Amino acid sequence: MGTGSIAAGFALFLATGALPVSAHAQTSTLEVPAAKKWKHAQTGLIVPQAPGGLPRTEITSEGQGELDIAVQFGDVNKTRATLYLFRPSLMSVPVWFDRVETQILLRSDYGNAVAADAPSGFVMPGGVTASALRRIYKPSKPPYSATGAAVLALGDWLVVVRISSVEQAPAQLDATMSALIAGLGWPAASAKILEAPAAVPVQPCATPLRYDAKAKMKKPDMAAGLLGATLAMMGSKQPKTEENAEEARPATFCRDGEPTKEFGVYRHTPGDTQDYVIALSDAGRTISVYPDLFSDAKKPGCAVTLSTLDQSFVYPTFDRLPEPAKVMQAIDKTQPISSTTRDSQTINIQTQ
Repeated sequence: MGTGSIAAGFALFLATGALPVSAHAQTSTLEVPAAKKWKHAQTGLIVPQAPGGLPRTEITSEGQGELDIAVQFGDVNKTRATLYLFRPSLMSVPVWFDRVETQILLRSDYGNAVAADAPSGFVMPGGVTASALRRIYKPSKPPYSATGAAVLALGDWLVVVRISSVEQAPAQLDATMSALIAGLGWPAASAKILEAPAAVPVQPCATPLRYDAKAKMKKPDMAAGLLGATLAMMGSKQPKTEENAEEARPATFCRDGEPTKEFGVYRHTPGDTQDYVIALSDAGRTISVYPDLFSDAKKPGCAVTLSTLDQSFVYPTFDRLPEPAKVMQAIDKTQPISSTTRDSQTINIQTQ
């Protein structure tokens, strides 16, 4: 019923062959009695039987370890919602809210949907900072009368709520979404769960990147593969001190170019950096393109790393700054040279 495109969008990306075989995952249904609450072990989030008055109907998990959860609520013929809980490769509420909003605005089922209000930051239950983002939209054609989305950070996990209705007006649906969020069992604040900073919607970059049309992948370099996997492994570690936690707070981004349903391109701000991140669909997977540390000043290159929810795959470097579409095409046709599993100390070097 148009409750979101996270699962569908990633399925579409899988169909292109752009992910390594090891990154593909199977979806399974979690057998939870309808009369019982369900608790996510890794975050402590509790999903009751009917938060906000919307009965829970199904819980599914993609892959192993409950890293990618979808919970369905409500009635497809009235008001229906989906809660997505996943650990993104890039922690940024603004980036993933931007991706979710893009899916809504470009979804044909909604016609030319328009925002019913401005995107607003809000304080998640138990928090003190407006670290979450939400918005309600009005579709231009039936059967939908309103749809909406909210993105909240829970440590290094994201909670995304998508809700749609054929009977509720935008203001009423906004209230229903608030009741659903408030009805969840949020874990108490602790040193292990660092609250995200105030969230501000992503803005277009002031100056667009200038990609090199002649950019091409180099031959596989094992040293570069080892370094890339090491950087990915270091980046996935949780901060152990308050000082490290401050340094690890999510970066801010601007959006480079026009977003599509398949991907959006984002750059760190402030500054005119030459690195960028491709956020795939709206499901937490990314491709990072950044300066290759093994290149010299006369021939700078660009390293490429694909990150899923639990793994990172390092690919051969480009000799120049490639445009995003060329990066995705190259990943579709090229095997990674190394990989590492999140929270692991092991680096796998691929045989070429």
